[in-house]
Amino acid sequence: MNKIKNIVDKYLFYALFIDVAILLAIWLGNTHFSIFDFKPLNNETNIKILSNLIGASISLAGFVLASLTIIVAIRSNVKTKRPEEADTPLELFFSIGTYKTIVKVFKIAIIELVFCFIVSYIVWMASANITNYGIFKVNVCLIFLLTVSTMRSLFVLFLLIARDDKASG
Repeated sequence: MNKIKNIVDKYLFYALFIDVAILLAIWLGNTHFSIFDFKPLNNETNIKILSNLIGASISLAGFVLASLTIIVAIRSNVKTKRPEEADTPLELFFSIGTYKTIVKVFKIAIIELVFCFIVSYIVWMASANITNYGIFKVNVCLIFLLTVSTMRSLFVLFLLIARDDKASG
């Protein structure tokens, strides 16, 4: 169990770097070894997907920002204590330095989602000058980034909710 916790902690700490590394590994690996059978859709479908990604990325950024606001509000209602002095699991959760990590996870997610919004909008505006395969690759990358940043944020949010349930239950 500790090994899994260490892996998750390292991923949360280096999330942005790991996400980009995974994307590069997928595309480089697929170029040389055909790991996934990526077949581009037609141009019209790719552009429709891209326009949907514009809305999804900005909506998800709003969701993550709202979640961060909730976490900050919860944090403001929890007394800051040293780990030895914590009376509840929530006090312990916020006292051992994880608050900064939580905020960092959400900040990275917001950065990734805003980045996805900007890239998707720029590519959508310039789609007449970009090949269908190029738009398809951008779509795959954006979908990956949207998915991992949202899942990471939900993971941390659910951990916090579970701690809060233990504290009040």
